Amino acid sequence: MKSSKSKRKLTTEDVCREYFESQIFHLKGIDEASPAHFFIDASIFLEVTDASSKGIDFDAFLNFDAFLKEMTAVNIELFGLAWLNHNYELRKELSMPESFITEEIVFTKRYLQDTGRSDIWERMSFYNDEILKTIAEQTVALESWGDLRDISVVTREEDQVEIATKQLTEHIHLCINLVSKYTADSECTERLATRLLYVPCDISRIVALSQKLSLTLMGRLGCDLSQAGLFALQRVVVGVYGNAVKYLDAVREWGSYEAAKDATRALVEDLKRVVRKQQQK
Repeated sequence: MKSSKSKRKLTTEDVCREYFESQIFHLKGIDEASPAHFFIDASIFLEVTDASSKGIDFDAFLNFDAFLKEMTAVNIELFGLAWLNHNYELRKELSMPESFITEEIVFTKRYLQDTGRSDIWERMSFYNDEILKTIAEQTVALESWGDLRDISVVTREEDQVEIATKQLTEHIHLCINLVSKYTADSECTERLATRLLYVPCDISRIVALSQKLSLTLMGRLGCDLSQAGLFALQRVVVGVYGNAVKYLDAVREWGSYEAAKDATRALVEDLKRVVRKQQQK
């Protein structure tokens, strides 16, 4: 392999802008790992109950442009969660100042406004609400996640739910106080505090969240999904989160997404040469 890591140090704005422009708004091609592939795959496999039972044409029943906008809002909300989780894990290793916490969400709002996509920012709020609802449900069910995982829950008695609820309330106050130190934007503060409650998280937590996001998306489009359709949409949601994680890991390892892609291409060529040499023996 002749590829090398990028020596340029990317800022949070660089990382976010490259993701938005290379993975969402200005795709240069569609492969199986791209969000566009997931969106197209979903449009093919979604089974809309009302449309199929009434013999209504899928394209007439579901406006794909509206679907794409909603999925874009989901994608960017999940990218924000992935970015926060990614840096949550790195913050101690890299001695990152706590002020970093607001960089992604403040830039994202400004970027969407500056590029004439304020409607995407507004749509994102509905999916941010679902993160909070998921946290509330898990608390009532006495599931321990993130910074709440160390709460001692011996029984499922009512007082234990009260203790967990009190802990959650105190935690969200701490999150809001932390975020508000670095941004005066109330929208960014509320949404980021919600995301903070959901980290650290792994793919199992995203799977748990994916059903709520999928149901909210289709509810906003006025569609009822069959079970197969819901599973297909959940696959999309989990897929775009996985794509964000993959992107952030590539940037951390190689210094830029382009450097990571160059390394992949170089490795593919090396492997092809190995195969050809083996065949010539």
